[in-house]
Amino acid sequence: MITAVIIAAALTVFAVLKDDGTEAPSSTSDDATQAASTPGDLPAAPWRAAAVPRPAVPAPYVTAWDQARNRSTCALLFPVDGGPELAGAQATFGETPDDKGWDIFLTGTAGNVEVLALFDKATQTGKPTATPSFTKSWADGSVAKYAPDAGNAAPGTDDPTSFPFEAVLTLPDQECAYRIYDTLGKAHLESLFDRLRLMAR
Repeated sequence: MITAVIIAAALTVFAVLKDDGTEAPSSTSDDATQAASTPGDLPAAPWRAAAVPRPAVPAPYVTAWDQARNRSTCALLFPVDGGPELAGAQATFGETPDDKGWDIFLTGTAGNVEVLALFDKATQTGKPTATPSFTKSWADGSVAKYAPDAGNAAPGTDDPTSFPFEAVLTLPDQECAYRIYDTLGKAHLESLFDRLRLMAR
């Protein structure tokens, strides 16, 4: 179950996160050498579009958020869809320990996506040291740091960008870190960022 993978992996794949005070350029490999981007160069954050009214949000996502103890400091961020790869995907939710956070899924035939909001962002920031690792930044100060989950790659898969990918997305006005798991690989995860929206409170 992906829930168990992400929660257990908090001390594995992302245990290698470290905070060395440096920031990678927007939407580039952390190993790239480029001039630092200024806020004017960065894309607008998709989740700063108009918040989605509660009745328009999939009911399982609302249920997960309603029962979460961190809902006052961690807004519901969810994928409005999974793109053509996950057409017709089903929205569901899972449990978190003592309802400390919320955990939502979008599951289709081709794969699935999970957004877990359980951990405080102060414990999740840092630069992935896995290779390859990537960072994407937005004009509102949000930052996503992501890397392949080689331990759960399909047998015979040689291209790291097609492995399942895990991301830590932080928003400046939210206290939680949004941990995103995408079984469809790097390109799908990056397109998923553009499909994330906040629910109106």
